[in-house]
Parts: sequence; structure tokens; C-alpha cells
Amino acid sequence: MHFIEKLSFFRANNITTLLHDLMKYPQLLLITLLTLILGTTLQARQLTIQAAPDHSGYTAQQFPLDDGLLEIDRGYYTVGETEVFNPEAWSISFSGNKVSFIENRDGAVYLSNLTPTGRKSAEENLEFFNAQDETMKVYAFDDGRTVTRDNVANFTFFDPAGEVLFSQSNSSQSSDGERESQLAADAFGQTIVLYNPVISYGSTRGSQARVIFNEEESNRFFNSQSSEIKNLSVSKNGSFITILTSDNTLFLFDRFGNELNQISFDDDQIGVSLTDDAEYVTVFSSSRAQVIDALSGERLGSTSSRSPVVYASYIPEDDTILILGGAVQGNQINDPMMTAVNISQRQIDREEISMPLAVHDMQKVRISRERASHYRLDGLNRSLIITASF
Repeated sequence: MHFIEKLSFFRANNITTLLHDLMKYPQLLLITLLTLILGTTLQARQLTIQAAPDHSGYTAQQFPLDDGLLEIDRGYYTVGETEVFNPEAWSISFSGNKVSFIENRDGAVYLSNLTPTGRKSAEENLEFFNAQDETMKVYAFDDGRTVTRDNVANFTFFDPAGEVLFSQSNSSQSSDGERESQLAADAFGQTIVLYNPVISYGSTRGSQARVIFNEEESNRFFNSQSSEIKNLSVSKNGSFITILTSDNTLFLFDRFGNELNQISFDDDQIGVSLTDDAEYVTVFSSSRAQVIDALSGERLGSTSSRSPVVYASYIPEDDTILILGGAVQGNQINDPMMTAVNISQRQIDREEISMPLAVHDMQKVRISRERASHYRLDGLNRSLIITASF
């Protein structure tokens, strides 16, 4: 009997016969040992990335909505049966239940809110807008509200019906000038932060940020005349705020603007993500991600990336760092790659992503845990299902 045939025969017999015959067939012993070793390795480490089933055919110009699709083609933005041509600004809410556009219609500026089917839920003529202003921007929230950036520093808040709630000026009043103000918030706009990322003060440049509670109440919780804000983000549940400054200092605040901690870094950091309970923070540079205990400042682990880091997140339940890498050009991510690192086991695995990826708003990129070793990456032109087994 040929030794490969003998292998099949062994599987049907008891272990005593198997061991006896393995000694008689050295070749079979070697194959068996290699099979066991390779099988163990394959089971121990495996990283797979798939598109969510209903997103598998999407291109880099198609963005998923809640039971719908936004498609961009030669300047036309199509949702259901509704088309918007060359909007000045657009925004998809976190869950995809709403799309907002700022349109310039022959010199008149309009705010339009669409449902995922393309039905207009609100439309408002923004008579106070200058149609030539290139700083217009719009932010859509899952609760139906919308915020527009009217110019460099002024923001207007709208209810779900498109009616004006109030306006806020975020001007620093610096005579030396400032860059456009920005807005950061959680999905439902429970915590909204307006901030000036760069303010000129003569020969120095600083920044400031404040939490907006309502029309009458706000808190300017951060103010620096020597460091710029490189990244400001609000945690998914709206309970915490992080600020990363140009001197590579990370500040952690609660939703009211009370400072909880600050941590300094020696290298140049570009982004931050925070676990929901704010126990751990992931800070990443263009080539490296590290996990920090947010309160003690202790570094729990770090890893390098073969491609530029787009986003990184730590999953404490699995003690795993997930890194989305690639080169961002416009809104597309070229040569995307996923890296998974298990800190406690000191194991790393990488996998190239063969699907075209694009991002419409970096603030909406999130990685969530579905169950042990299974994750979902949202905020791109397709959601990705990631499995990382160590």
C-alpha cells in the first residue's frame, strides 16, 4: 500500500496502530508532523477582510445609507430618485439615515435634507449665505438636526424640519487672523464642540475649543496661544473629548470640558481614537499606533505599520489593535491594508484589501466589536467585516 493511501487507512484505525505504522513509514511521519504544525499555525493566526454582504459591489463613488445609497457620478449626487448637481458641501449622518446638501442655485444658497430613499425632509433658503464663500460646510446628525458653517467662523443650528434654532459665532477675534473653525460631535449631537484649529498671534500660532450646550450656554475649555489643534474628536457615546496638539500633547476631557488628563509624546502624532469608557486611548502617527491607559498614561503596547496609518483602534476585550493603512488621495484610500496586533500574545498579521475604499468624513470612521475576534469598520464607501484570530 502506498504511504499516502496508508494515511487514509490510519485515520480509520486506532491510535496504537497509527503509532506502530508511523515508525515503519518515516516519510509518513514527516508528513504527519508537518500537517499538524501547519494546521496549528493556520488555526492560530488568521486575518480576513470582507465587505458587508449588502456593500460588496460598491465602488469608490458609492456610499451606503440606511437602506439606501448615495452615488456620485460626474458631479451628480443621486439619492433614490433625487439628484443634486455639484453641491457646495454634503454630509451623511453617522447611521446613514440622512444626507444633507448645501446647494448654490443660480446665486441662491439652499440647505436640503434627504432621507435614504431620496425624499426631501427639509429645504431652507439660506438668505444670509454668501454664494461666493468657499468655506461653507454642513454637518448632519442622526436625530435629524443639521448644522451649517456659514463662513469662516459662524455656525447655524437647524431642527429636523429645517427651521433655524440659533446661530453661534466662533471667531477668536484675533487681529492676525485664523483658519476656518471646525465642528466635532457624536452621532446624535449630544456633545458638540466648535474649535479654531489655528489662530495667529503675531509670531506664534495657537488654538481654542468650546462645548456648545445651547444658544445661551457654552464653555471655552481649551485655549492656547502656542500650540495648534491637529485633531479633536468626540467619543462615540458623546461622553469624552480628546484634543491632540501640534506639540504632540494629548488632552482628555469629559463632555463638559473638565480636563481628566494630558499625555505628551516624543514623536509626531496625527490621530486618536478612544474606547467608549475612556479607559484606553489609541494614538497613531503616520507609521505607528500605540495604546495608552488614558488615566495613568502607561503605554500598553505599540506596533508599526507598513503603509501610512489612516485609522487605528484598540479592542480591549480581545487585547487587539486594528489598523487601517493606505495612502489617502482626495477621498480615496489607495493600496489599503489591514493590520491586526494581539498585544498580550505579541502576534501580528497583515492583509491587503483588494476592494476600492473611499472616505467621506474621517470623523465618522469607527471600528466596533461584534463578538470575539469579529469587528466591523464603518464610515467608508463600504462597511468591512474583519475577523482576526490569534
